[in-house]
Amino acid sequence: MARFHDGQEIDRATHSTNFTEFTVKKAMEGSLVTTRLLLILGYIAIVALAFVVMTIPGPGMYLGIVFFLAVIIVVFFTWPLTTIEYEYVTASGEITFTTIIGGGKMKKENLKFKIKDCEIIAPYTSEHTDKFATVTKKYDFRRSVKDTEDIYFAVINEKDAKAMVIFQCTNKALKIFKSYNKEHTVSVDTLRY
Repeated sequence: MARFHDGQEIDRATHSTNFTEFTVKKAMEGSLVTTRLLLILGYIAIVALAFVVMTIPGPGMYLGIVFFLAVIIVVFFTWPLTTIEYEYVTASGEITFTTIIGGGKMKKENLKFKIKDCEIIAPYTSEHTDKFATVTKKYDFRRSVKDTEDIYFAVINEKDAKAMVIFQCTNKALKIFKSYNKEHTVSVDTLRY
């Protein structure tokens, strides 16, 4: 039987104690810094080309204006691509990791798996990760590789190989993990969210 509030059906997943959603904005480091620098160099090159074209007698002025307009359009469409967020949602015993680019302009679901299928869900410390040194694939959904606070990992089986998923954990998510996979979930009491 459906439950209603103010004439609208309530989505049980979002009003459940088994639902949580958490989003982190990726820090400006590593390949993101490189991408931004390359984009800036590209923008400068187009502007320089526009100045060179403007010196051509006749149609040069018009072509230069076209190049300046092209820079504005290129910046408008490419610069937001350097804003990346990671979101994870737990609902109905599953966890879904999504990459959000450009403040929501593009979303890509990266990974989805059942919590009960995890071999381990534990703090991302050498005490726990050393046991999984042979993991062949890693998914990293942390805000920053320098982050150490609230970082957890899960090990899942993926196409005949093990994969490690690294993410920032919240207290509510940890409670959900424990309810679906108590045997393989290691909890700590120092989470800030």
